[in-house]
Amino acid sequence: MNDIEKLRKKIDEIDAEILNLLNQRTELALQIGKVKSQNNDNVYVPHREKAIIERLKSLNTGRFPNNALEATYREIFSASRSLEKPISVAYLGPEGSFGHAASIKHFGSSTNYIPIQPQIDIFIEVESGRADYGVVAIENSLDGGIRETQDMFMESNLQICAEIMMPVSHNLLSNSPAEKVKKIYSHPQPFAQCRNWLRNNFKNAEQIAVSSTSEAAMLAAEEENAAAIASKLAAKLYGVKILYEGIQDRFDNMTRFVVIGKHCGGKSNDDKTSIIFAVKDRVGALCEVLEIFRNHNINLAKIQSRPSRTKPWDYVFFTDLEGHIEDKTVKATLDDLEDRCPFFKFLGSYPRA
Repeated sequence: MNDIEKLRKKIDEIDAEILNLLNQRTELALQIGKVKSQNNDNVYVPHREKAIIERLKSLNTGRFPNNALEATYREIFSASRSLEKPISVAYLGPEGSFGHAASIKHFGSSTNYIPIQPQIDIFIEVESGRADYGVVAIENSLDGGIRETQDMFMESNLQICAEIMMPVSHNLLSNSPAEKVKKIYSHPQPFAQCRNWLRNNFKNAEQIAVSSTSEAAMLAAEEENAAAIASKLAAKLYGVKILYEGIQDRFDNMTRFVVIGKHCGGKSNDDKTSIIFAVKDRVGALCEVLEIFRNHNINLAKIQSRPSRTKPWDYVFFTDLEGHIEDKTVKATLDDLEDRCPFFKFLGSYPRA
């Protein structure tokens, strides 16, 4: 037996041990699932999942990358949930969209996914109980808040359970050689985000806007000499080769997704709280409200104004702050805001991504 065979034999032994431990873990998770069922508790517990991942990262002194560690455990959580009680998650479809990729990143592959269009219908699916949770884009690091989602939070009673950060990474997909590509399909936003790369590499190719990157991948799969700007997931689902990876002009672009459900969860000790509030129409009203945060020593992660859509030139403020509603200082802050603001809405407390 040569050195490689000896090392592979050792890996096989370790793999068998890992499998045995995974099955032991699964049995314990199923026992917990029975208790959850008796207490009518949720199967999906994001603050517990966050705590497990952070604890393991702190213990990880080897070469196994922390991002791979998290992805591995997301799949373990997903498999355990599917055996306890399968959950369904709605996202902005069709299959292969960035919303689909964000959902899989967070909930893993052992989950029932429901592609929905348009995005506002994701809220309806969850409110009606046809889906347990929804995943919606709420903010982009370059373009700011996503109005459609913010408007739905004004109307809906659903809460934010978790957040997912997704780097915006675009790829050129085609089953034809690069030199034969005559037209490129994509959504208008990826075209804008890849403008310089396309000018330098495919300036003569016709750019055709379609409703989604998933549709673009479908068309590229069906047509000769056609390409698409889409995700790696779309390439896999629709059987299109990746000609070029990471063709976006900027590499600091992130989209923030949130998980929506009927209730938010408990503390992870590294949390955010999202709220909406309005202020009275008089000089200094916003300063007085911001003083509440300072008095309670609460740090704001984001504050953004949006038209209230109730009357002209009336605005509300979408705000993210550090901490959880179960923290005494956060609860006191929110109570003061509710007393002082003509409009106040709690959107949820959830683990920071």
